[in-house]
Amino acid sequence: MTNLLLKLFIKDYQNVKDTKVREKYGLLGSFFGLVTNFLLFLAKIIIGVMMNLFSIVADSVNNLSDFGNNGLSILGFKVSSKKADSDHPFGHQRMEYIISLVISCVIIALGFVMFYQGIIDLIAFINSMMTEHHPVIQILSNTEFIATIIILALAVLAKVTQASLYFSLAKRIDSLQLKAVGRDSLNDVIGTTLVIVGVLITKFTTYSVDCFFTLVVAALVIYSGIGILRQAADILIGKKADKEIILSLINLIKSYKGALGMHDLTMHYYGNNIFAVIHVEVDANKNVLESHSLCDDIEKEAYEKLHIHLTIHMDPILLNDPDTDRYKAEVCEAIKKLPFQITFHDFRIVSGVEHVNLVFDVVMPSKYDDEKGRKEVHETILNECDMKFGKKVYLVINFDDSSTDFLYGTEAEQ
Repeated sequence: MTNLLLKLFIKDYQNVKDTKVREKYGLLGSFFGLVTNFLLFLAKIIIGVMMNLFSIVADSVNNLSDFGNNGLSILGFKVSSKKADSDHPFGHQRMEYIISLVISCVIIALGFVMFYQGIIDLIAFINSMMTEHHPVIQILSNTEFIATIIILALAVLAKVTQASLYFSLAKRIDSLQLKAVGRDSLNDVIGTTLVIVGVLITKFTTYSVDCFFTLVVAALVIYSGIGILRQAADILIGKKADKEIILSLINLIKSYKGALGMHDLTMHYYGNNIFAVIHVEVDANKNVLESHSLCDDIEKEAYEKLHIHLTIHMDPILLNDPDTDRYKAEVCEAIKKLPFQITFHDFRIVSGVEHVNLVFDVVMPSKYDDEKGRKEVHETILNECDMKFGKKVYLVINFDDSSTDFLYGTEAEQ
């Protein structure tokens, strides 16, 4: 179904990196939800009021909030597709996350309203049990029962269709906003299914147990809203990039013969725009213009293939220098004696007549990155290297935090 809708309504739909195409994806999903959610609201509110079943009324109000959320989604995609300007040089695509925050707050507020009504109905249920020794009696006619089941079953089908479309579109353009409404649709499927179970129990027992299903639906709505809020907030605060993106960038850089190593990767998200900085090691003996051209080529391909705005810091390293190689080998042996794992990079030496400075960066695991851990690293390496080759050794170590280097734990970092 997704492919059919895309072919009908979006020209050049395969070019998902284009901002305008991305906007049309979002608008397609939002308008589909706008129409279907309004129709579901009308059908459920009519049935719920006629049958005096608040779980159905609550479910209908949930559809009305979904209708409003689709309206917010349309606004979000419209604003996020605006081009960068002097006040917003990285574009407006983070508006999508802000809209997701608003949607999550609406969902949570709705959930608490439903939960409050469920508590009131639960108190009435308990009072009836205490005074009448049975729940409130509610008799549904066959016509009411059949009409309700048909409408609710169609609602479940509509919500499954919605969720399928939202997730399919979200996957193609990597949209948190569409993922949020898709997850909400799945929760609606569960909620409406529970309402159907409640109606069946009421029909065949004549007991009204509506309050329990209202509370369960409300709890699901609140849980869903909190999940969406946390995901959007994580990205706005500065969540680590997806592992798949990091590995794709690593493999791209490794494909270049002149790139001898890499480290200190950071990334920032602005919607589907990713800005990244990485250090790439090159042969210090090569012409600097040749190495600079290599970095330019990597940056260009990173944007064309991964849509990453990449900036490379070029780190020249000395190859086949006997003194550098032997001291580096001693450092490698030293770190094997540590009780925790570290890695190092940017290794170089500054050698004098009677002493030598070993200069390098160390990536520390967060758990051991304190004064004690750093002291242990310094002493272990110094004990292994000092006077090893007849010279006094001094260490100049820059300690990196593993949480700020996105390459930590990957093959490239090793």
